[in-house]
Amino acid sequence: PAPDGGPAAPAGPPGACGPALLFTGGRFATADAGVARGWLLVRDGLIHSLGTGRPPQAPARVVDLGGRLVVPGFVDPHCHGGAGHSVYTGDPDDVRAAAAGHLARGTTTMLASIATVEPGAMEAAARAVASVIDDGSAPNLAGIHFEGPFLSPQRRGAQTRSALRAPEPDLLERLLRAAGGHAVSLTLAPELPGAVDLVRRYARSLVCSLGHTDADAARFARAVDLGARAVTHLFNAMPPLHHREPGPVAAALLDPRLVCELIVDGHHLADDTVRLAHRLAGPERLMLVSDAMPAAGMADGTYAFADREVSVEGGVARLRGTRTLAGSTLFVAQALRRAVSVVGLPLADAVRMSSGTAARLLGLRDRGELRPGLRADLVELDGELRPGRVWLRGQPVPGTPAA
Repeated sequence: PAPDGGPAAPAGPPGACGPALLFTGGRFATADAGVARGWLLVRDGLIHSLGTGRPPQAPARVVDLGGRLVVPGFVDPHCHGGAGHSVYTGDPDDVRAAAAGHLARGTTTMLASIATVEPGAMEAAARAVASVIDDGSAPNLAGIHFEGPFLSPQRRGAQTRSALRAPEPDLLERLLRAAGGHAVSLTLAPELPGAVDLVRRYARSLVCSLGHTDADAARFARAVDLGARAVTHLFNAMPPLHHREPGPVAAALLDPRLVCELIVDGHHLADDTVRLAHRLAGPERLMLVSDAMPAAGMADGTYAFADREVSVEGGVARLRGTRTLAGSTLFVAQALRRAVSVVGLPLADAVRMSSGTAARLLGLRDRGELRPGLRADLVELDGELRPGRVWLRGQPVPGTPAA
């Protein structure tokens, strides 16, 4: 145990050794104890132990946090790009640059979200992402999310209408082959003919997420019964909640089997809408996602979004010449900060929504919490919850400043 009896437990195989780090002088956000002052010991890239009170006399390099808060590395299951680059141009260099932009802001795990474009372009994008995962050059990239092409024309948002397709097993198989074993999730509209058959067939190998949908509550629930487990950007690109037609929003919030994405940038959702979702579903069923496009981390201007252009003004991305939102310019770190500082969610809940909930959904049991035995993916936050140093498997991410 810790010297004062606080929680501490060893991790890793007996006799594990290697470079060690002892984080002291800060606060730590844990799933069971909330936020507390203490220490955290890292060995061989894993959290070895943590506790409160006097730190152990371990042979380790000491990292003085200077009062900063340490949270688990952010897990983003829905990200299209950032730092001026898109993940689905088909160019591996773009994939690496976008992933690096998010890693520098604390996203230590992300999926590359490939938007709906023509099937050949989606396949090329998947191959490029897969090559980057295989060569390890984007260490925070964990897989691929296909956002389509089996989406509702009525609720397509910024997706390309001409590229939408009816659910086809053959086309999905082509996309999965291009992904080279790295496909993790698929967003589809459950009301389309054949959609529930895809859910039934692939629910054990993919996270089937319901979104860009015009479904009523019954069709939505049917897909969940067959294995759908998530909802893509809840409230957005779906029928609104109506007192006589509750639709997919009510079905999603009330069904304990579903985990729901929220884009908390102040533009996609009103703050009271976020509060409502939190009160009904709770942090274990909500994920803070970026849905970021290339302008994340960049100045206002004109950017490419799939095969079209997006105008960014005041940090808000819209299809050029329209009022249609086209992703966000958000990082998960900013979503967490807004969720706490503006929306008023408890810090412990926002931390869970930015890491642990998504990690559990994606089957990544080795990360998402500050707990012995898990990866030492850590983000230091200052007093205003802005990210500073980022640690990936116990190693500092180059270019991330001290907070």
